[in-house]
Amino acid sequence: MKYRFITIEQRDKELFECKPLYRVFNNKSGDQLAVLSWYKPWKCYVFSSHEGCLFDESCLRDVLDFLVGE
Repeated sequence: MKYRFITIEQRDKELFECKPLYRVFNNKSGDQLAVLSWYKPWKCYVFSSHEGCLFDESCLRDVLDFLVGE
């Protein structure tokens, strides 16, 4: 799903814990910023950002929008 500043996508049907693994990319640079992966103990998706990546309210709302749709 493409948003204003980020794109969230599953590449090559990649899985983690038998669930889709999603990668978060910066639309301008194409750099990977984070992953959304299944966290088995909590039975839900969690957000893990790469070191040094910053997200403002708008981008975090986009991530939440994506997760709510999953």
